[in-house]
Amino acid sequence: MPSAAVPLLDADQARAGDEAAVAAGDTWVGLMERAAGHLARGVVAAAGGRISGRRVVLLVGKGNNGGDGWAAARRLAREHGAHCTVVAVDGVDTPASEEAAANRATWIEVGGRTVEGTDHLDDLLSDADVAVDCLLGTGSSGAPRGAAGEAAEALRRAHGLGTVVVACDLPSGVSADDGSAAPTAVVADVTVTFGAVKRGLLLHPAAVHTGRLLLGSLGPTYDRHARRTARWSALTPQGAAPETLPAAADKRARGAVLAVAGAAGTTGAAALAAEGALRSGAGLVTVATPERVRGEVAARVDAGVMVRGLPETVDGGVHDDAVHALPPLPTGAGAVLAGPGLGTGAGVAALVAALRHRASRLVLDADALNVHRDEPASLADHLGALVLTPHERELARIGGGSDGPDAFAHRVERVPELAERLRVTIVAKGPGTLVAAPDGRVWVTPIGGPELGSGGTGDVLTGVIATAIAAADDLPLAVARAVWWHAAAGLRAGRDRAGRATATDLLAALPQVLGGLRRGSEDGGAEPSRRTPAVSGGGPATLGGGPAAVQRAAAWGAMPWEGWARREGKR
Repeated sequence: MPSAAVPLLDADQARAGDEAAVAAGDTWVGLMERAAGHLARGVVAAAGGRISGRRVVLLVGKGNNGGDGWAAARRLAREHGAHCTVVAVDGVDTPASEEAAANRATWIEVGGRTVEGTDHLDDLLSDADVAVDCLLGTGSSGAPRGAAGEAAEALRRAHGLGTVVVACDLPSGVSADDGSAAPTAVVADVTVTFGAVKRGLLLHPAAVHTGRLLLGSLGPTYDRHARRTARWSALTPQGAAPETLPAAADKRARGAVLAVAGAAGTTGAAALAAEGALRSGAGLVTVATPERVRGEVAARVDAGVMVRGLPETVDGGVHDDAVHALPPLPTGAGAVLAGPGLGTGAGVAALVAALRHRASRLVLDADALNVHRDEPASLADHLGALVLTPHERELARIGGGSDGPDAFAHRVERVPELAERLRVTIVAKGPGTLVAAPDGRVWVTPIGGPELGSGGTGDVLTGVIATAIAAADDLPLAVARAVWWHAAAGLRAGRDRAGRATATDLLAALPQVLGGLRRGSEDGGAEPSRRTPAVSGGGPATLGGGPAAVQRAAAWGAMPWEGWARREGKR
């Protein structure tokens, strides 16, 4: 059975995995040989499954990433019939690890074509069918410099002209830890990574440089290390599948959601949040909104949604007395959401504060977050489980940074710390949305795209999260699943629309996504009727021969990795 989640490691954890494997009896030579085998098969896959007689240029640095390249060149030539050229950008006499030096010497001794330095790289790469980036590994940081920098820029130019580029472990110039990417970072069509997925490869902007991500196993010891040490992960389609409802589940067992949302001019936000809750499976949905717009909200939502009026101000906003007019809050299997279209002012602040102190499960979004901008520490004062769903500007307002870009750039370290300090689950929205739990677990959402960048999609997400947590035993995991459902619905809605889906398109796709995930989980995969490749960033070719469950999961276009080499464990 496929796993429910893929562990994500940072650079230090990845190195510790290598050391654990060697301590358990493996060798550095053996690990490099295994990585080289995976890299060679990744190059074959990138070439469409046939590499014999084709030209492969491997640009190697002086570290172990370069050692993988020397070994892979030998295997590509000997086992696959490729015409390989290895470019040693720093020369062939530079110091190297014992195993990297041995692979370099072997390639040279057998007469493998070798070029030193960075002169004429553009000419070499223009003749290549596949170019391979083996310049820098997980231990590097910042922009590639020196000869590696010149080679990285040549690879960028070649990629821009249509040459297929494969990266070894990660594209040079990309951070394994935080997903940052230097302006001169290599852009790959395929990245073959080893042992475990490095979390930076799924984060943006690095994910755009990664292309299609292939994962090659380094053995059971490394796998156990990854599962044991990783606090970060990414859900697979099986892990994102909704729970099966018991036959006797009534509307309250499915979850009751109260949406406190909307005001004059923003009734659409309230309707979208309520519909998001309903379409994702809530059994009972109630909207509390200012009295003036109650009828307008009721006209926008499904007939099964109840709408209650709240005292209003003269301009149609929330009055201070609204606190005392709220419907009974859900108990048991239930959750409250607040914020979409709610507006600002004293009435909203008082209402949100009351919900923090009374609700057992509460989701705060949009305006319900913005009322805390002057005192974000007050978010730590809450009775029950609290979920916050900020985009980058809202994240900055609640303590995540000086402004939106700063908050987004530093979300990897700040969001988990903020979640722990406030004792909340935070959904840091954006490309590669993060879900951080107060206990230190973090999920990266490996899917999503421009279809989620339209007005109202965040309101839908708030409703989906409220439904997911209403009866959840593991609330942060339920939030991560909800974010996955929302992103998958966006992919489905935008599939035939060039990514230009709307919030209402997303709502229509939600039930299909949930049904497909449930069926796929029961079958051990996901929606086998659609056999499209798992591509993130536009990989050049599909890869056959992987586990059947992985191939079915790939049908979502939703897994940017494939555990294709794990089954064989090949060297």
